Amino acid sequence: MQAFVPSQPTPQTLYYSAGETHPLATVDEKKLCAMVADMKVTDSDKEHYITGWMGPDSVVVIHNYHEKRGTSNGFVLTKENQYRLSVQSIKFRIPKFILWLSFHRKPRTMTLITYNTLGELISPLIQYRNMTDKPMMRQLELDWQALNDYIGMACWQLENDTPLWNQIQQAITPAALARWVEAPQFSGKRLQKDGEYEGFWAGNVFISRCLSPFPALQLSWRDEQNQIQPGYIYTALPEKRNAPPLPSLRIRPQRAETSYLLNAFDARHLQNALSLLSFAEGILSGMSPPLVEMMDRSDTLTNL
Repeated sequence: MQAFVPSQPTPQTLYYSAGETHPLATVDEKKLCAMVADMKVTDSDKEHYITGWMGPDSVVVIHNYHEKRGTSNGFVLTKENQYRLSVQSIKFRIPKFILWLSFHRKPRTMTLITYNTLGELISPLIQYRNMTDKPMMRQLELDWQALNDYIGMACWQLENDTPLWNQIQQAITPAALARWVEAPQFSGKRLQKDGEYEGFWAGNVFISRCLSPFPALQLSWRDEQNQIQPGYIYTALPEKRNAPPLPSLRIRPQRAETSYLLNAFDARHLQNALSLLSFAEGILSGMSPPLVEMMDRSDTLTNL
């Protein structure tokens, strides 16, 4: 069986891209506020946050966050158990003389870029301009370029009526979910347990199901280096009691069982989820070549 490989090319970008990224040291307040505004999914100017996903890493979009020192807009990229990069524009409400003592500047607005390590040793926040670790600074620049690509892909989706999300909604129907989870490929096999899910390996893809309280299909996969990549949970849930079920797509970014809702602008993940679902549908419908199953593994997905 041919191994699953995410579809190419990458989704289109709009307004922002890695190749057009300004260095972190030159990012200004107006640019950051414009980037946040382009990511808005609501017309409200009230304080709100949106958590998106760039690979296995979370991206929090901060809009008009209010605290004692002022109001901030920007982005926080978190690499689990590694480090966090925060790029924010802050409009201060503190007196000018305190602002000068704290940041050696008088303007009421400024760009604040910080970095800190996570995991067993959590370091204090370090301002980017005060960093001396050149390799880490280069890595943060690469992260900022990747984040610009993510924002550019998100903007294209939002400006073009979220076509990838529309495809997801059309694919995840109650009838399709019933067909997937009741597929005969789940019968007559020693299924592997993965939390609430049970399934089997087909090549480098783990296809698993959950039957209650609502039918759900979970798909995870290994890359060429045999590393588990973020998986997806396809289901349909009612927003309230007795309401019709609505399509829901969740990401499982790490090996832990915790999953999170994907956004209509998480372009690369939506593309991967569609491609992975197409691969799994071929298996579950019996239209793909004979399975190359890895059923002799004694471990579960969460322990890989």
